[in-house]
Amino acid sequence: METAFADLAWTRRLKLRHLQVLAALESAGSVTAAAKAMHMTQPALSHWLSDMEDLVGTALFIRGRKLELTEAGRALWRYACRVLGDTARTGEEIEAVKGGVAGNLHIGTILSAAPVLLPRAIAALHQRTPNVQIELVEGLLEPLIERVERREIDLIIGPLDVRASRSGLCTEWLMTDTFSVVARRGHPLAEMDAARWEDTVAYPWILPPPGTLSRARLDQAVADAGMPPPRPAVETSSLVALLSMLQDRDYIATLASSVAHMYEQLNLIRIVRVPSRLEFGPIGMLWAADSPSIVLPALRDTLRVEAKSLFDIGNAGEAAT
Repeated sequence: METAFADLAWTRRLKLRHLQVLAALESAGSVTAAAKAMHMTQPALSHWLSDMEDLVGTALFIRGRKLELTEAGRALWRYACRVLGDTARTGEEIEAVKGGVAGNLHIGTILSAAPVLLPRAIAALHQRTPNVQIELVEGLLEPLIERVERREIDLIIGPLDVRASRSGLCTEWLMTDTFSVVARRGHPLAEMDAARWEDTVAYPWILPPPGTLSRARLDQAVADAGMPPPRPAVETSSLVALLSMLQDRDYIATLASSVAHMYEQLNLIRIVRVPSRLEFGPIGMLWAADSPSIVLPALRDTLRVEAKSLFDIGNAGEAAT
């Protein structure tokens, strides 16, 4: 054990500046660009890199037209991202507390996958802890997970799949949802009692980007009906853009059913009755096991309570019908 620890003695001499240099080089791809980004001279930055490689005992970059991380470099870069992210977030927490704020939360959400649950949870959390500051970041699953790994985001809420199964990350199922085909008010498909998949061919689709769970589920439902997958006229992950475009033409699109029902009640869209039940799958939350956030546990507890409340309301509604 002592020998193994001695072999890693360089970790005690590694400084935060080393990690900042490594992250800057990976991002910039060259010494020149990294030095400019860090407001350092090239010789100074090269010295930090050389010192770091001497400490580790191996090359961290493959030198070429563009710097590329070696396997050892990538392992150290992942560590650097975690440390730098934790340092930045801890600094935010300390400054927030000094300023009278209970803490900061950065929440990632996937294309309005939890438009009812998340606002309810945030409102409940603010009742419990009024001085929490919250930033919402909407995006796709893969880049959001990477930001959790870099400690830039505290928690993701949305439909999770196998990509969420990574070392150091925790996941928890909260609820299930379906998704719906939607169109503008007065759209020919929205006026039909039961639209067929064949009927949708005449209209342009607005679809989420490839690789998203709802896109895959829609393609499968259409394929099960013996038809080729819908061809998108527009691909977007922006809810604002989607709603705006639906008003202008006979586009059709997909939305999580909880979103679709909410906007239908506001008379902004209509739900198209299609022959298949479109399963969105489980809505869950994902976070880093060693997250430094002091208010994240309270958010997770609130999400659990609100998800159960919505489940109970949904069951009561089904029983009433």
